[in-house]
Amino acid sequence: MTQLPDLPEIDALADNDVLYVWDASTPGAPDKKITGLKLRPTGAKVTHYFRYESTIIIPAISAATEGSATIAVVGAAVGDHVVFNMQDALPADLGITSVRVSAVDTVQVLFRNLHTTNAYAGGTLACTALVIRSAAA
Repeated sequence: MTQLPDLPEIDALADNDVLYVWDASTPGAPDKKITGLKLRPTGAKVTHYFRYESTIIIPAISAATEGSATIAVVGAAVGDHVVFNMQDALPADLGITSVRVSAVDTVQVLFRNLHTTNAYAGGTLACTALVIRSAAA
């Protein structure tokens, strides 16, 4: 039998490709298979994804106002979907109100200072962003 490290890697998963899986929910007969088509929601197909892992520089933000910061995600396009996660705790009284691809290769994060009297001085936040492009199947 071929060992996993010896298998060649494919560059894309086609709808009719078959993956063999170990289904832990059925221990008596765990060997199963699934097609690429079943791995995605009906009507949607992920065509590209781009990952960013570094920091974002949050600007100084006056009390009860918003400020934006951007990160460069090469390949991102307006209309792509963004999943944004912080690796550090968000500073006190600061919230994220939106995350979007605002221009080619640019993800914009909108921060809001929730404190009514104190300004936020600005800072750096470790984060990860995943930009996902999908198309109709």
